[in-house]
Amino acid sequence: MNKSVLLVLLLASLPVQASTVGQPVVESPDKPRYSFLDPIGDFARDSILDPKTPFELVPGKNPNDWTFVLSPYAWAMGLNGDVGVKGLPAAHVEASARTIIQHLDWGIFMRGEIRKGRWGVLADGYYAALSASASPDNRIYDNVNLGLQQSIVSLALAYRIIDDRRGFLDLYAGVRYNYLGTQIDASLNDSRIDAIGTNTANALGNRIDAGLDAALSTILAQAQQTAATAAPPAANAVLGGLRPRDLEKLILRDRDLRKLVRDDVIVRSLAGSDVRKALGSYIRASAAAKASRLRGVTDPSLEAAAAAEKKKLGKAIANKIEDVTPTYAAGDQYWFDPIIGLRGQVNFTRWLYLAAQGDVGGFGAGSQIAWNVQATLGINFTRNVFAELGYRYMYVDYENNGFLYDMNSYGLYSSIGVKF
Repeated sequence: MNKSVLLVLLLASLPVQASTVGQPVVESPDKPRYSFLDPIGDFARDSILDPKTPFELVPGKNPNDWTFVLSPYAWAMGLNGDVGVKGLPAAHVEASARTIIQHLDWGIFMRGEIRKGRWGVLADGYYAALSASASPDNRIYDNVNLGLQQSIVSLALAYRIIDDRRGFLDLYAGVRYNYLGTQIDASLNDSRIDAIGTNTANALGNRIDAGLDAALSTILAQAQQTAATAAPPAANAVLGGLRPRDLEKLILRDRDLRKLVRDDVIVRSLAGSDVRKALGSYIRASAAAKASRLRGVTDPSLEAAAAAEKKKLGKAIANKIEDVTPTYAAGDQYWFDPIIGLRGQVNFTRWLYLAAQGDVGGFGAGSQIAWNVQATLGINFTRNVFAELGYRYMYVDYENNGFLYDMNSYGLYSSIGVKF
């Protein structure tokens, strides 16, 4: 074999590589691509859409099996707000958690949960009976003693939005039942009521005196017309011929004066035999004193009698106020609030975790508005026993038919429970 044939065979045996000059570079279809959205997508896929390692409420137990939680708790709540019932003035209540505990008659607090997979039923409720003292803004009352029985029970359906072994987030919605029973026992401020009676009698007396003066002016005009002269001496001569009792009767018969007494707002609001009797006595005494002065005679005894009758009128008004002012009232009220909220938990370790919960409700269906928030630090002592310590705050604004409950409840929260 000559050399040329051997060279051809060697060239034919070499691998053939196409020329890349002027050709575009094409990446391998197997080369991975990365994006900053990848971790979010992975989390949504593995923890939200299709959890690969769902949260284990009881460690080692299948999360898709039935799980139960029962947890009695204590809430050292303080109160700050207003309570009013059946026409009594709203009593402002401000009591610390220590004061509430000292006045707590008894109470029961309990939470529970039933869960299977992503769905769960949540229950939370308590009943507490307590008492407190309050100082009303209205000074007619000296002190108000308040007895309060309160029960709040929540029932909600929960769905697990985020389900991951490191924690979870639930969306829940349901209803919260509120019950409130109150007894208010108030003591009256006698000195304040006496002052109100005196001030009212003075105001009423001023209006009556103005009416008496107008009646006297009418009588004077009639006397002047009778004497056929506008000169005061002639009119006085005619009046001088009248006996004081006759002149008093003329004054009391004045149509405008009688209308004033009949339509006076104070007289109408304090309608009663004692007040009307005292008012009549004052009008007669004041009319007698004015009649005496008009005849040119000042009788100190008549002036003193008028002042004494005004004082009696003030006392009669004060007694009437005491009679019509309630000092005791009792009532109860219950209502339902729709609620919607979120709750979640983050596991730091297998035994230490942080839990939080918050919901809002009412929306005018029951309460005008109601809030409930809570945050706790939890410890798993065993796979079935746990404890939590934290803080809880609740606000309720409810008013209906004279029943007022506008209250902030807040304080330390602690619980111990079992799960199985």
